[in-house]
Amino acid sequence: MISSRGPRTSGAVAVYVIVLVAFQVFLLTVAVEAFLEDQETLAWATAAVSVALAAGAAMFLRWLRP
Repeated sequence: MISSRGPRTSGAVAVYVIVLVAFQVFLLTVAVEAFLEDQETLAWATAAVSVALAAGAAMFLRWLRP
């Protein structure tokens, strides 16, 4: 997992991606619970943030692999 940017930067980005994915899973869980409890505003808001985090994590992974 070493890129041309150096092993230290790659390791930092990998940790950041892991944190983003963990937070995304949490938000996805909150969104599903909100849908089940008919709280549509909360459900759509958390689902949108979860999608944005998924896009961010994908961008970082793409940056990590040259």
